Amino acid sequence: MKVRFEGDRAIVIMQRGERLAQDIRELMAMPEARGCATVATALGLVKNVELSYGMYDGEKVWYERQILPGPLEMLSLSGFLLKSQDWPFHLHATFGAKDLSTCGGHLFDAEIVTFIEMTLLLHDRPMDRKSVQGLPELAFL
Repeated sequence: MKVRFEGDRAIVIMQRGERLAQDIRELMAMPEARGCATVATALGLVKNVELSYGMYDGEKVWYERQILPGPLEMLSLSGFLLKSQDWPFHLHATFGAKDLSTCGGHLFDAEIVTFIEMTLLLHDRPMDRKSVQGLPELAFL
């Protein structure tokens, strides 16, 4: 992974063979990563995508995870990266297949095939998550 921090932004290039979840953990451990970040944009080609649909029943939350072998084009990525968390991200993604079909959901991990190019907006103020009616909602610190 290559990272360039520029003021309140970071440009991230995840490289072939890397894992998205591991790269994000390493990125958020960097002192320059500040308190939290918002994904502004991301694109690239990935495979073995761990994607899920969030299931909610009252205060019970769970995810039905699937592995999509791909390769798949990352068409969009949105979410938050939090320095304060052991699992430092909550991401939603949309992917496109060779037949031009699309799918999306909660993104847990993916293996980079070519690269992922990502821009992050960095925030000085740390954020955390707290349970609100069973859902892990963002909380200001």
